[in-house]
Amino acid sequence: MSRQYRVVLCLFILVLTSYSVFASWSFAYDSWEGHPRIGSSLVPTGIRSGVTGDLDPIFSGWETDLILLAKAGFHERVLWQHPVNGSLLSSSPLIFDLLQFDWTIGIKQSLAHDQQLFLGYRGTYEQALDSMIEGDVLDSGTVLGIDPWFSSYGGNTLYGKLSGISTNISLSYSYNHEEELLDGLAFESSLFIGPKLLNTNASYLAFTAEGAGALMIYQELDEKQHNLYSIILRDNLQFTYTLGSHIPVSVLQETSLGSLVRGYGSGQYPLDGALANRFSLCFNGPEPFTKGFYPRLILFFDVGYGFGQLVNTSVSSSAFLASTGVSVTYSLLSYMDIGYQMAYLMEGSNPMQPGKTMVGELIAHIRF
Repeated sequence: MSRQYRVVLCLFILVLTSYSVFASWSFAYDSWEGHPRIGSSLVPTGIRSGVTGDLDPIFSGWETDLILLAKAGFHERVLWQHPVNGSLLSSSPLIFDLLQFDWTIGIKQSLAHDQQLFLGYRGTYEQALDSMIEGDVLDSGTVLGIDPWFSSYGGNTLYGKLSGISTNISLSYSYNHEEELLDGLAFESSLFIGPKLLNTNASYLAFTAEGAGALMIYQELDEKQHNLYSIILRDNLQFTYTLGSHIPVSVLQETSLGSLVRGYGSGQYPLDGALANRFSLCFNGPEPFTKGFYPRLILFFDVGYGFGQLVNTSVSSSAFLASTGVSVTYSLLSYMDIGYQMAYLMEGSNPMQPGKTMVGELIAHIRF
């Protein structure tokens, strides 16, 4: 990170801090993430939270908030590309753990009813560690340490340093963005810019967009307005596109095609572009005691298409994935679902479970 950049960043933080002294603060919860080897990801090993401050409105009648978030976590990553030529691997990926610390500073601006705009800066420090299951034999192959894995492929020219600081500037727009959409439409799009000026091992631009629609087919409430039983049709259409001379692992884990289609995995099928549609028929309830706590049964059908080049290579490729299945979960409030999912892979394979067309997994905080 250059000296000039550090000076600009410090001035930016100083201005926001001085401006926020007079703000009214409240707690803000953003997200949590688990580790698959610790309670099958059902135990939070990293929580992102912080505070929201009410600032003087930039536009009269529309709220302006200062967002400050931070996270400390312990997670797992899986890499599915050859570290020298970037070709896709069908087995023996690099599985490693990492300590992750990140921080976000931004402004959230209400534009109109149910519309928001967010502009912010996010920094992340990650320290890569050998996997806690190093030496174990999985269906996908033997888990190697970081250095032995790179050595077995003749070096590392694709991924660069797995440890270090990365930063980006983000701009997001959302319409009717709720944790759980029960009826109606929602849309969210984000642009992430991580130029080399702000990073030692990255230079990229990533765009994501998601549209969601839900239709309440049937609902029965009790006298306390608790849901006794409901049926909801929900459809999500997601699009991601990344470009740049070096797209970091943290980005491709979120934008890869495998992370968008149920039954596959984060980081699988890392292509420049990905388009996925996820259709769900949800049977919810009852919630007889406390609102927001109830069981649900979900029938789903997902399809996805990846296109362009394999990330950080000039190799053109494409992939088509399709799955259908069922999940049984218990909803805790509106942002967390814990349960079990069984997916039948109609097209494409999950290399973590090679040869299997039925893939089952414990799930937590799944996106619908």
